[in-house]
Amino acid sequence: MAIDIQVQQVLNKIYTRMSELNHPPLEQLTPGMSRYYFQEGRKFFARVPVAGVRVEDRRISRTAPDLPIRIYSPDGRGPFPVLVYFHGGGWVLGDLDSSDDICQAIAKRSHCVVISVGYRLAPEHKYPAPVHDAFDAICWAFEHIELLHGDPMRLAVGGESAGANLACAAALKASEIKSPPLFCQLLITPVTHYSFNTKSYRTGGSRNLTRERMIWFWHHYLQDPAQGLEPYASPLLVKNPGNLPPALIATAQYDPLRDEGEAYANLLRKHGVNVTYFCFAGLVHSFVHMAGNVELAKKAFEKITTAFFQMLHMPERRGIPRRSVPSLQR
Repeated sequence: MAIDIQVQQVLNKIYTRMSELNHPPLEQLTPGMSRYYFQEGRKFFARVPVAGVRVEDRRISRTAPDLPIRIYSPDGRGPFPVLVYFHGGGWVLGDLDSSDDICQAIAKRSHCVVISVGYRLAPEHKYPAPVHDAFDAICWAFEHIELLHGDPMRLAVGGESAGANLACAAALKASEIKSPPLFCQLLITPVTHYSFNTKSYRTGGSRNLTRERMIWFWHHYLQDPAQGLEPYASPLLVKNPGNLPPALIATAQYDPLRDEGEAYANLLRKHGVNVTYFCFAGLVHSFVHMAGNVELAKKAFEKITTAFFQMLHMPERRGIPRRSVPSLQR
């Protein structure tokens, strides 16, 4: 299937705007400049309309410096499952606002509390600082689960792109030290391997994410290229993933990260981890942010949130006593 025509239209508008702004070549782009262009490009993503979600901004402190978080709580009475979510942006870009409507939609449709985390960004804070922030965030969520009206038996971790990479790292750390207990993972277009030689890198990309762009992101993230071979940076290289929680993994046909996302799903399955995997035809990296103006992306995001709802609210999967399960939120 070719790239969806509505996706092309959104990308064309973004690149017309970038041309008007005289977007420089990639090798000349500093992180500060890239953040400016990132904010300009985001203006072309229509927000996903959501109602009935309470939003609260806070700062948390554990072992790292204070981190901003945004808490999204659905209507109703808890205890709710809790998802700790990390935004995308190649470890260099993004903030709480860049995933705001996505987190609201997940909270509403999957009937869970979502904690979006403003982790420290590279290159000001290189690997492993964002990994430490991610693990601190899931520990904080577990330690404060009752204040969040959350269910301590249903703590999940997730994110998009580089944020999904951090979710993988946090889940790996939790599995190694057996705390906090994680119920499942939500990994949307995850970065799982410091490598640029897959078929999807050669043929599966689109203008919004390229091989060269990912090399640029990794360059700013790592202190040393050798760190890219550590499992906390490349989850695909973990040797014993059998203790990781069940995962919902979503990739896109025209995303250079497609193959490593699929490979991670296969690795988890090989070691007995329950995996739900989707590859969405006709879509590109960051497709969830197009759910407000691309019908195909809207349907894909609805499929993800529906499957995540089912994963969160099927207690018998993990031997947890059955409780009342809420109806699916739209």
